[in-house]
Amino acid sequence: MRIFVFLLSLLPLSTVTAQESNVRIGAKAGLSLSTFSRGFLYQQNDFSYVSSFYVGAVLGVRTDRNISGKLELMYSGQGSHYKDSYNAQYGGRYSLGYLSMGYIIHFRLLEFLYLDAGLTTDLLVKKDSKVPSPRTFDVAGLVGVEAPILPSLSLEARVKSGQGNINNYTNYYGGQAPFNTDLKNLVVQMGVIYYF
Repeated sequence: MRIFVFLLSLLPLSTVTAQESNVRIGAKAGLSLSTFSRGFLYQQNDFSYVSSFYVGAVLGVRTDRNISGKLELMYSGQGSHYKDSYNAQYGGRYSLGYLSMGYIIHFRLLEFLYLDAGLTTDLLVKKDSKVPSPRTFDVAGLVGVEAPILPSLSLEARVKSGQGNINNYTNYYGGQAPFNTDLKNLVVQMGVIYYF
């Protein structure tokens, strides 16, 4: 949390550099649909998506007409709903919250369509007591699109997949269901970006 406050305190200092046309600062928010998966876009049958929100700040630096870099600081609510027909104590909603720093390359595909691809480093800031020994750090890959609808307003949609397991250990022989297999975060995000 101290890192988040520190980075937010640096935001006013960056407005001085925002006077240049190659630098854009913005705020973003939207809907986050998340679940636990076994890999990128590999959905587990017993898990279903849960909805939450994401909110954050973005700093974009344009290097030429067709490519730019973006740095994001974002909070994202994540988790999953687990349906266990054999043991009801493990069923229900699992909720996690992550503070993410994103490093994204922003490619221009068409006049009003951009491709985003990059990595995020995610720090667990909201734990769920039902998750045994949760892993506090993750690296995720993301891919998505951004479509400007006004000079200062864009719509975005993207998919983000964690590369590390949700918990620190996997006990295949007697571990707590549903965490007796490798599970990763899978997130679909849709929202808006407002550039100042």
